[in-house]
Amino acid sequence: MNYLHIIIYGLTALAVFLIFVFLKDTKNPKTFASKNKNLTYVLIAFLLTISFAGLYTRFIEPNILITKTQSIDLSNMEQPIKISFIADIQIGKYKKEKWMNKIVKEVKKIKPDLILFGGDLISNEGTLDDIKYLDTLSILTKNYPTYYILGNHEYGLGGMNISPNKSTGDRSLETILQMNKIGAKLLRNNFDCLSLNNQKLCLFGIDDLWGGEINFEELKNWDKNATLIYLTHNPDGISYWPNDIKKPDLVLSGHTHGGQIYLPIIGPLGNPDVKLPKKYWRGLNYFDDIPLYTSCGAGESGANIRFLTPPSIDEIILK
Repeated sequence: MNYLHIIIYGLTALAVFLIFVFLKDTKNPKTFASKNKNLTYVLIAFLLTISFAGLYTRFIEPNILITKTQSIDLSNMEQPIKISFIADIQIGKYKKEKWMNKIVKEVKKIKPDLILFGGDLISNEGTLDDIKYLDTLSILTKNYPTYYILGNHEYGLGGMNISPNKSTGDRSLETILQMNKIGAKLLRNNFDCLSLNNQKLCLFGIDDLWGGEINFEELKNWDKNATLIYLTHNPDGISYWPNDIKKPDLVLSGHTHGGQIYLPIIGPLGNPDVKLPKKYWRGLNYFDDIPLYTSCGAGESGANIRFLTPPSIDEIILK
């Protein structure tokens, strides 16, 4: 059990216990609770909120899958292109076949022109056979052009708070073989172009910053008149873009999970080991005039908890 789960269970149990004590004491005229009933009821309301927040964070929000729609204006787009972007499914430890079916169902509702997976398809904290759940994605790859990049979890780098014997290790090769089998194309320091809605769209994806080796040599073959989407699992990948090459039109990333826990004013929590400021951890922002969209992800890392950051599939509309 993750230590964050233990903290949530402990705080929830303590809150419930104190509510029971306060309610019992209100019936005894000699107690503080009875003599200060208004204050006691305020404390009970606060403890109820704590209890609900704990249960919601652990058991409800992680199981909610939403679709976020983001329109992005690009100067060289003549016809809209709809992209389904899914990052950080991390199938295995917490989410399995039922969750994959849910993702497929939501993507089919979007009816995208293109599907992009932003890395961390699997979790390195599950079991060695969890990769089999990726088979479910074949329902999508048969009907839509599909590309993917690798993330740190494919390389066995993630959940750093766990002991090595609980990690499945480097599963990048197995992931590649499985995704090849279902017809998804890997972008690993290479690019590909396709025609969508009578216009050319190019994709370039880099290897994972932590576990892979990155280079931009293939960009020498890029027709700079074509729209280019740059995929990097870690949003820090935007900082690696070569200064002597034209900037990409759009950058798509994941990895941060939006912090998984989001608190008003404070912002996203968690520690994804990202160098970019927290504002780049979720949603659409601009880095050196380049639109950078970071997904909150469809799965969880470390602990199976989320608060004000539900698992999401991103519908990106280029227009």
